[in-house]
Amino acid sequence: MKQKRVSEFLTEDEACAILRVPDRRTLQGKRDYALLLLMFSTGLRKAEVCSLRVADITTYRNQSVVDVIGKGEKRRRVALNKDVMEAVLDYRKAMKQGFTAEDAADAEELQGLNPVRVSEGEQYLFYTLGEHGNCGVRPLTHKAVDCLLRRVKKVALIIKRITPHTTRHTFATTLLDKGVDLKTVQELLGHSHIRTTEKYLHTSDEKKMDAIARLQFAL
Repeated sequence: MKQKRVSEFLTEDEACAILRVPDRRTLQGKRDYALLLLMFSTGLRKAEVCSLRVADITTYRNQSVVDVIGKGEKRRRVALNKDVMEAVLDYRKAMKQGFTAEDAADAEELQGLNPVRVSEGEQYLFYTLGEHGNCGVRPLTHKAVDCLLRRVKKVALIIKRITPHTTRHTFATTLLDKGVDLKTVQELLGHSHIRTTEKYLHTSDEKKMDAIARLQFAL
């Protein structure tokens, strides 16, 4: 049986290079930075990110969290660190300020999606942007996420192939590399079987050499 290809993952330096690309002085830059940081910091799938509503971000035991409905309607809760929350709030604030009456007029046929016509909690977390970078009225599409990753990869001069799953793979690999146990990473990713999570286990040559160097059997 042919094995399913496992996507590449980024080093922390490469991920940081990606995150430096968005111009956070603009609405688009704020959105792109918040989106990328959220993906790298939570391991959410592309479909999960695109379907997020504002109400999905909440507080649990004094910790900001995002409630996710994954594959097979499986629910999970992932913690959000301070940096992610600040980026999301900065984007949402800018989006509210950028949503004009003209945008609202364009959204008359999109009831339920329009940020003006629904309660804040029911609004999508991430929206498309207009032709000139102004606030859009449709939720972020899968294609838009793909395009964003291709663009930032090019600007950041990353040679590796980058897809939305690359951010998820990077999230898992970084946690495992920092000593987080496999079971915890499995639950954060929403994997039904731990074998799926094991695909993200990587051991660098440096770690292998360091492991041998720690052995001291000689008298």
